Amino acid sequence: MAILAAALLATGCFGSSHQAESTVHTTGTIVTVGGPAPGSPKPIPGAEFRLVGPNSSANVRADNDGRFAVDLPPGKYRVVVTGHAPQADGGWLPTIPSALTVTSKTAKPLRLVVSIK
Repeated sequence: MAILAAALLATGCFGSSHQAESTVHTTGTIVTVGGPAPGSPKPIPGAEFRLVGPNSSANVRADNDGRFAVDLPPGKYRVVVTGHAPQADGGWLPTIPSALTVTSKTAKPLRLVVSIK
């Protein structure tokens, strides 16, 4: 996964539009839950979303297993789905949680869930 993240960073798939001096390597997965039985969590391959913070933002794209990695300055970020994810009524379904907080102590991978009916 480290090689994948490095390759994606090099090609500009991940990244911040405003780079701070101190960043936290943040990893996680984006999955769907619900839908037809059994409704177990399933990764969202290639999901695209934007993490929007007060001083920094980043465009993120998940890999084929729904995993993502991005370096972010500490802060609170809103999660905005922008592509390749479930839709309803012409719009992208939101993630749960809809916001996340990155701190220098963020070590556990994040889990973003898109709930479908």
